[in-house]
Order: sequence, then structure tokens, then C-alpha cells
Amino acid sequence: MESTKCSFSSISERDMDMLFLQLFSSDIGFVELFLKEAKISYDWFSISSVELSKTDSNLGESDITVTTIIDGRPISLLIEDKIDAIAMPEQPERYIKRGQKAMKMGECDSFECFIVCPKKYYDNNEAARKYPHSISYESIRDYLSLNASPLYQTYIQQISQAIEKAKKPPEVVLNEQANAFFQKYKDFQEEFYPKLDLRTKRSSNGYWANYATSLENVYLDHKIREGRIDLTFNKAAERIQELQQIAEWLRMHGINAVQAKVISKSGSLQIVVPKLDNSRPFEPKI
Repeated sequence: MESTKCSFSSISERDMDMLFLQLFSSDIGFVELFLKEAKISYDWFSISSVELSKTDSNLGESDITVTTIIDGRPISLLIEDKIDAIAMPEQPERYIKRGQKAMKMGECDSFECFIVCPKKYYDNNEAARKYPHSISYESIRDYLSLNASPLYQTYIQQISQAIEKAKKPPEVVLNEQANAFFQKYKDFQEEFYPKLDLRTKRSSNGYWANYATSLENVYLDHKIREGRIDLTFNKAAERIQELQQIAEWLRMHGINAVQAKVISKSGSLQIVVPKLDNSRPFEPKI
């Protein structure tokens, strides 16, 4: 039977997280890829739990946390999953700190940290190479190819399309006026606010200026033409009520224009600011 052709038009890291959750919970051979990479020897093992987006309020988020029982001992696998997204500040180091904290709290006897990503991502990102262990999407695809079932053929299509996404350069049509505006915007930021971590590249149009924060799953976007700043909490849509309470508190303390919004799977605190016309020369006002 030929497999059904499946198209993932906009495949995301969350899609891959869900795929890996299914494999960890159902495929012993898949788990063995990670144990072998970490050089963990065993007579027997089982999977106690698989958790997505496990978050520590001070140390950020682990994409996938797998608790294994190996010869009677709980050992955690902390896994960062990347397709093509940028690394957040000190992201690999935070994984190790979360593992150490889990040991102190008695959640595991030991832990191992991994990054799972396309080979191209690993080869071209210094931060990716800081993780103690890595497993490529390509090696996972090779493993999945050993299983001829229709379900696994669907998995192979999904992971192949994620690999292709990582290979493609971003399709950006450069607007010369917008780019010239953003270059001056970035000059202004670097001169007067050098501590801000502006991640948007100078080679972009800069319709949105993306800033990292000290928390790996929280970032800020200045939507230049729309006249809005969004403080976005990644994958926090389900906690919108908490963000609404924060927005209400801020309004009570004089920040009247702030609103809590759901954007896809994320939650955001939004505030209205003056719109900037990036078709004109940049004119800073201090």
C-alpha cells in the first residue's frame, strides 16, 4: 500500500514536539537513540512520563522532558527542539540548571541535555553546539525509515518537510526605504539603549523590531508601522486570564493603553505607541 502524501504547509517546532512525544511514549527504539547518544548503559528501562513545555519561573522552559526509569533509577532527558528559530540568551546553560534543580528536588537521580534539530541548524549555530548531546532530524528520519507502516511514512514526511524548512533561506523582498529607516533605527538603539538585545538583522525591512529578554520564552516586538509593542509569552495562550490580571493591574497604575491578547498559541501584553512611517527618513526624538 502506497503512503498518503501529506503536506505540512507551515510546520512548527510545536508540531515536531508532538511527534517526538508520540514516539517517546510508544517506540522503545526511538528512546534508545537518546540513551545511546548519552552513553547510558542499562539492563532494562521504561518511560515514566513525557512532558512538553515544562517551565520554571526563573530558569525558563524545556521543550520536552522525558523521565526514564533505568535499572530502577529515574533519569531525566531534557530536550531542546529547533527547526530554524534563533537561540535565546544562555539557552543551553539554562537546560543544565533546570536539570540540576530537578536533581536537588528529588525528581531524578541524574539528567542529560540534548538538542534535536536539522543537521544544517546544528552546523551553523554556535549555541546548538553547546548542548552536551545532539541528535539530528536526519538520523531520526533514518530510524523511522526502518518501519514501513503507513503511520511511520507520515512521520517521515513530516520530519522531511521540517528539514527542508531549515534549508530554505528566508524569503524577504528588501524594501530599500524601509531598510534605510531600520538601519537608522538600529543605530539609534545601539547609541542610546545599548543594553537592549535587538535581534532583528540590519539586512531586514524591520517592519517589526524583535527584542530578546532575559527569559528564553519571553520576547518583545516593536511593530513599527502598526504603532504597537507586544510583550509576548511563548505558548502562554492558555494562561490568558493571568495576563488579563496583569494588564488590569498595569492600567490601575497608570499604563492605560495595555491589553492582554491571545496570538496563536502565545499570550501577549500589548500597548499602543506612536506609529512610525518607515517610508520616510528616520527622525529620532529624544
